[in-house]
Amino acid sequence: MVSVRRSVIAAAIAAGGSVSAQSAAITENANAFKFSMNGVEMLITRSGPTCPSSCIQPMTPAAGVETLGELEVIAFLQNAVSNGTGLLIDVRMPATFSSGSVPGAVNVPVATFQPENPYRADLLSALGVSNPETSPNFAAAFSLAIFGSGPDDVSARDAIQHLLAAGYPPGKIKYYRAGASTWSALGLNIAVGQ
Repeated sequence: MVSVRRSVIAAAIAAGGSVSAQSAAITENANAFKFSMNGVEMLITRSGPTCPSSCIQPMTPAAGVETLGELEVIAFLQNAVSNGTGLLIDVRMPATFSSGSVPGAVNVPVATFQPENPYRADLLSALGVSNPETSPNFAAAFSLAIFGSGPDDVSARDAIQHLLAAGYPPGKIKYYRAGASTWSALGLNIAVGQ
């Protein structure tokens, strides 16, 4: 069966057929990836959501930002959130958040992190940053674990980039790349209307 699929893909490529026309891009810059295994050229493609709006995100969004799995998110909730030093932030839109999210998450939509937001200094202040507009001090800032819909949602990565651009220390930011969709797909409970 696998060799039949390989033959079909190889035949489509050889005939000038467009395999990517039937599939979605994987990243903003790549519709497919090729590699060789035992002398046979292999092709990785993707079907499903369109990219750039739903591109697969890298495991590490920025240098120094730790990526978390589900057990690490739970530990973050049990430790940093429970002792008041951390926040688990869901960057999805409020309607999506209220329909269900990771228990203990707070909703801060990605747009609020953008430099153009006139209330961004207020947001940074709420995150524990003193003097956010003049000379930001992050000593008392919360540790943040940030997530969006899932591994193909750019929102969490964008929020992290905006925080880093504002001076937020990468060591105080964590990234739950798998997001709400994977949390739910693993059978972990969600909180509705929190």
